[in-house]
Amino acid sequence: MEHMSPALDNMGRTHFHAVIIESITQSKIVFFQTSVFLNMRLSLFSFMAALSATSAFALTPPLQIIIEADKTHPENATATITLPAKQEITLHAPRTQFQPSDTNALQLMCDGVEVLEPYGRALSCRKLQWNVTFQNPREIPLAVANQLNLYSPQGWWSITEWDDIPRFESYSTVEVCGKVQGSDPTLKCADLPTAHEPPLILSWGDAAKTLRTNQTTLTLYKDDPAEALKADNLPALQKQLEYLQSVLGSRTALEQNIDLVWVAIDKKLGQIAGAAGKQAFLANFATSEGTASPEDIAKLHWVSAHELFHLLANTPYPLWISESLAQYYGYKSLKVAGIHSESPMDQWQVFKERFPHAATGLYEAHQKVTGANDPSYYPLFYVKGAAFWQAVDEELQQHGASLDQLMTTFEEPRPSTHKLPQSLLNSLKQSISEERLQELQQQFLL
Repeated sequence: MEHMSPALDNMGRTHFHAVIIESITQSKIVFFQTSVFLNMRLSLFSFMAALSATSAFALTPPLQIIIEADKTHPENATATITLPAKQEITLHAPRTQFQPSDTNALQLMCDGVEVLEPYGRALSCRKLQWNVTFQNPREIPLAVANQLNLYSPQGWWSITEWDDIPRFESYSTVEVCGKVQGSDPTLKCADLPTAHEPPLILSWGDAAKTLRTNQTTLTLYKDDPAEALKADNLPALQKQLEYLQSVLGSRTALEQNIDLVWVAIDKKLGQIAGAAGKQAFLANFATSEGTASPEDIAKLHWVSAHELFHLLANTPYPLWISESLAQYYGYKSLKVAGIHSESPMDQWQVFKERFPHAATGLYEAHQKVTGANDPSYYPLFYVKGAAFWQAVDEELQQHGASLDQLMTTFEEPRPSTHKLPQSLLNSLKQSISEERLQELQQQFLL
């Protein structure tokens, strides 16, 4: 079993979580690396200076970083900040996946002069520039797994902020924009997340499709040289998005822009990966001799819907609830889209026979992960957790109700608790007998 341990920041939250993407009925289980938050205590990002949002500069306009890519040399781009006039500006190190070092310092040019030690001191400049490099996933197959910046011969670029986007004093808002040299001058922009949010992932260039549903606009980019994904994959994704919006859309009053990047990878490499940021998600999909099997396509749509659930939902569920609901609704969205897959309960029946912590209840697993910093219990959130919600949903459906109806009234839990909200338990008791509900809790939670 492959399992990637989470990285942690100084606020006690981890920035990665695992999503099961291989069939549980096969001999191997592979986990996605993505971004989410949970309460832990180790430190990774303690070197980062937090952005201050005081009233002293509340009216300061956003600082804009423009990353200009060149089609003739797609592996290199230039990041530029142009200020209204020469002025002092102080930079701090970019966020990084690893411990900071001198080797990952930006080679910064201040009005054309290289700055050898750019961080933590005032620089007097009008124009700041530095280089940003991109990798072709067809040449570097593990680029998605390693969260590298990507460019696709199909005409798009995607940057993950690690090591490339510095932080700035005296600016409450920093906007990062991508553009293609010599093409449409329109910029694709996104606000730089704070140091304690999921990282920026910004994609721009030639999109495969833009899907709009209610308040959500989803832009899909893909690198699929053999055209393994067929035309019907996009309508299926649209149905998934519409379904998740119907379940969660009432919670989201503001417009949302989400980028989804699908990158083909040879199944022989045995490593399918993904990365999630704020309002964006990257995912590999497996191909063999240029084709993707129905099972591999189902995995891609399942994990994409899992991440869409996270991006659309804004209730701060406890970690196990957040992951298990996202996993279960990823599965339900497949059914709506007409994509066949084994069910979470089917997966759990096989998984529990060989997973060492299978007997551990979800409440205890949550405590092990968030309290004892033990990520080995994390897979339970996906397999056992999703199976729990399937069992609950099927009980509700037998009585003419469904979990979908309860999602819109899911109260925000108290920060100190990891148990099911009492309001949800009360709603469940209206359709499920108290005895049966206790059986389900004993089987999965306790």
